[in-house]
Amino acid sequence: MSRLRTIDILAGAFVVLIGVLAIVESTHFDMGTSRRIGPGYFPFYVGLLMVILGIAIAIENLWMRNEALGGWNLPPLRSPFLILAAVACFAVMIERFGMAPSIGLAVFISSLADTNTSIWQKLAISIAVPVVSVAIFKYGLSLNVDVIRWRP
Repeated sequence: MSRLRTIDILAGAFVVLIGVLAIVESTHFDMGTSRRIGPGYFPFYVGLLMVILGIAIAIENLWMRNEALGGWNLPPLRSPFLILAAVACFAVMIERFGMAPSIGLAVFISSLADTNTSIWQKLAISIAVPVVSVAIFKYGLSLNVDVIRWRP
C-alpha cells in the first residue's frame, strides 16, 4: 500500500474517531426531539455524520483505482471531511479544554487536508495560530475566555 493511501485511510479513521467522541460527549446532554431539540441533538448528528464521512474517506481510498484500469472515478473526499472534523473537534473541545488547545488541534486537523506541507509546517502553524488567537482575543480584546482549562 502506498504511503499516501495509508495516510488517507488513517485520516478517515481519525475522522471516525472524532465523530465517535462527539457522539459519546453528546450523550451527556438531553437530546430533545426534532421539534424541540436539546443541547445534545446537534453534536450527536454531527458526530454521526462524521462517522459516516470518515468511513467514506477510508472506503474511497480502498476502492480508488487508476482510471486507466477502468476503476471508479470518485471525487476527492479527504479535504472537506477533515475540515468538518476540525470544526467538530473544536466544538467538542472548547468547553472542556479551553481556547488554545481547541484551536491548536482544530488547525492541525484541518492542515491534514493539505498534502503538500510537511509535518513540521503543520505543527508550526498549529502552535502559531493559538498563540496569535490568545493574543488577540484574551489580551487585545480583553474577552473573558479560558486559555487552557481542564474539565474532565
